[in-house]
Amino acid sequence: MEAPITPWNGAPVALATRHGKEREIAPPLLGVGLVTHVVALDTDRFGTFTGEVPRQGSARETVLAKARAGLVAAGFSRGVASEGTLGPYPDLPVLTYDHELVGFVDVELGLVVVEEAMSFETVVASIRSRVGDDLGRFLRHIDFPAQGLIVRRGDGDLGELVKGIVTLEQLNDALARISGISTDGEVVIETDQRAHLCPTRRTVIREAAVRLAQRLARRCPSCSCPGFGLLEHEPGLPCQACGAETSLDRAVVEGCSRCGERVRTPITSLADPMQCAFCNP
Repeated sequence: MEAPITPWNGAPVALATRHGKEREIAPPLLGVGLVTHVVALDTDRFGTFTGEVPRQGSARETVLAKARAGLVAAGFSRGVASEGTLGPYPDLPVLTYDHELVGFVDVELGLVVVEEAMSFETVVASIRSRVGDDLGRFLRHIDFPAQGLIVRRGDGDLGELVKGIVTLEQLNDALARISGISTDGEVVIETDQRAHLCPTRRTVIREAAVRLAQRLARRCPSCSCPGFGLLEHEPGLPCQACGAETSLDRAVVEGCSRCGERVRTPITSLADPMQCAFCNP
């Protein structure tokens, strides 16, 4: 298969990461001519999974802020970054989902593109424990040590915790130290969701990066700028049985972030009654 024709023939792009995300993001971008250079930026200032630094803006705002900070730090015209959100799924809060964004900025082209991927398979788990408790079942469940751990105080104080635990020795040391300062003598052991210590999350980042590369290979039919792709979903596809609007897409809108070209494509099929709140309450 021939490589897509893009404006970037070996052009450098700055990747702001401290957590090894180049392994997931660099290969797809190379396919569209972009050569990734890691910028060791303190991305924790944009927010942390452990809560010491709350994320100030939306996930989209944050991923683009990271990308812009990276390109400025590197002195490049292009930057890329990723941002993840793990939490209850909006339509079914009992499920935990992983929503990953990969954002790309090219200041020369005036191009801003964000792509996404989602999964319910990312490992997110925690357990309360005391020194001497049997943790074997929990550790097997999360696939330790491939999946890293965090130990924090059981009394809810965020002042001291241990991240990046990938050996039993580190885990035992953290249990002894943190339980000794926790007022209730307990600790919370939880999965470390940073990308370099969370293999299941890395899979989702890679998927988002592949989607970004595929989008950058598409040209706008109006201005020929790369990055033409999905802008929004329009919900409301009618139910096949009763005609009521459902949460499924009735149309998708694709467009260009530079010239504003938009193409709306209606969905011609009808929704299965199983997806209808009236037919299947």
